[in-house]
Amino acid sequence: MRLVLVHFLALLAAPVGGTIGALVLAKGTRRLIRWHSVSDDSSWMFSIREGPGSTWYIIAALVRAIAALGAARVVFALLAVSPTVYLAAAVVLMLFSWDVWRLRFATRASFPVPSEITSALRFRIGAGLVASSVAAVLFLHS
Repeated sequence: MRLVLVHFLALLAAPVGGTIGALVLAKGTRRLIRWHSVSDDSSWMFSIREGPGSTWYIIAALVRAIAALGAARVVFALLAVSPTVYLAAAVVLMLFSWDVWRLRFATRASFPVPSEITSALRFRIGAGLVASSVAAVLFLHS
């Protein structure tokens, strides 16, 4: 029963950790922008400015994967269970599907999307898959 509980909690913690990792990296590199409504200042959203070049995509994918799997690893450590390949694969698949969803969302726009954006998103999918796989190996051997 404890094994099922730790997997469930780790699957909940992984996307939270990945999101926090991405936001902290963007804030640290001064790429995080907070938008708010002009009328009443009650609604807001975050935007991450992504610059040219592939270095940002690689670093962001690696930090997101390490943060997601790190959050899952903390859950495993708190419940004194060793990490499993199943959870590592599930988190890698979760991060991969997150990137694929972003590409599909961008290409479904009602206006033509520039080819530079779609190629950058495709590169991000590959970089994210490699970074997640590296982080998964670290997760399993920690």
